[in-house]
Amino acid sequence: MEGSLPLRVVQLTKTFSGSSDFITVLQGIEYSFSRQKTYAITGASGSGKSTFIHILGGLDQPTTGTVMLGNVSVSSLTAQERALKIGLVFQYPYLIKEISVLENIMITAIIAGDSWSDAQRKALELLKRVGLAAMGSWEVGRLSGGQKQRVALARALITKPEFLLADELTGSLDHETGLEVMELVLSCVKEWQMGLIISTHNPEIARMMQLVFSLKDGILIATES
Repeated sequence: MEGSLPLRVVQLTKTFSGSSDFITVLQGIEYSFSRQKTYAITGASGSGKSTFIHILGGLDQPTTGTVMLGNVSVSSLTAQERALKIGLVFQYPYLIKEISVLENIMITAIIAGDSWSDAQRKALELLKRVGLAAMGSWEVGRLSGGQKQRVALARALITKPEFLLADELTGSLDHETGLEVMELVLSCVKEWQMGLIISTHNPEIARMMQLVFSLKDGILIATES
């Protein structure tokens, strides 16, 4: 999209304090992610993939460096601004069991400033899009694992954010369900011209992305997609 803002990582480092020393999981990462492109972040368990996704989305803070959306630091965005610009979905859906499926999807739109009626309308449209139109009034506990992940995806997409960040999105799903969810993600990303950044252990999922990177020794390394 002409004039769209990149998600830029500037000299990003992240260090954790261990029992006897410090552990650096990200060191000096610099990259500019573009909308309308899809990216996979691969690497061994413990390599920092989830940490990187969380920092990109403003859920965690880097030790040094920054993440910029255009000319604005992601860490400076309010919850409302972040909900409008960045969608987040994880390996586990983290749905709220005390409210309905529809209300779980509405939450992000409400945070972004929508009225209840507008959030409800958008959530109903997305329920149809993810194939769960008849389940809006259901309790979350009635859903299968794949259905819960579709609800979490709809919740992340309801504001049509500029970037969708997914941390091991299919990690808890069986192979067939995982591929179905990924096809749904890619169709929405293409239609709404989002950028997609997904961390994954699955080489099949990684190959579905346009650009593939590996996190090794805290460094982001471009590989062949």
